[in-house]
Amino acid sequence: MYGFEIIQELASVLSGNEVIVSSNGNISRQVYHYCPQPQIYLRGSMGLPVSVGLGLALARPETQILIILGDGNLLMGLGSLSTTSYVRPSNLKILILDNGVYATTGLQNTTSGTLNYPALLDGFGLSNIVPILRNDSIEDIKDKIQIWLHSPELSVLPALVDAKAPTLSNIPLHPEEISALQRGSND
Repeated sequence: MYGFEIIQELASVLSGNEVIVSSNGNISRQVYHYCPQPQIYLRGSMGLPVSVGLGLALARPETQILIILGDGNLLMGLGSLSTTSYVRPSNLKILILDNGVYATTGLQNTTSGTLNYPALLDGFGLSNIVPILRNDSIEDIKDKIQIWLHSPELSVLPALVDAKAPTLSNIPLHPEEISALQRGSND
């Protein structure tokens, strides 16, 4: 299973009322092309999706905030999991698409292969973990997405995926336009 296929499965069950904070690069392009609009597509912000999503979850407690990030982004901002676990907003969900590489910058290996996600996340006090494994059936993946999405508390869904991204056009919006769209959807 590829990360973009997980995003497509997620998109098929979204109500359209959620706000997705997606990490820079391929993941933001995939969210832009496959998910309801508008969303928050981070650019030039490696390592910050969890911090941005946490701030948004606190500012908009009535809105479900979904963070979608890759393993490289997670590793660069790992400390943000500590603050997120401490605050524990129930409207926040984190999806980690771990393909083992920095896909956007040339497929350099990350160190995520050394991670034991259940142990790592449990160490941060994030025990609501429903991991997607490479050999899971599509039915298993759909079930795990539903459990994660409808959890009544902060939850993290690590997904081990294969490294392949579709060729998609860049997002035709500047950061100011992305921000304005979000403010407009809040009115």
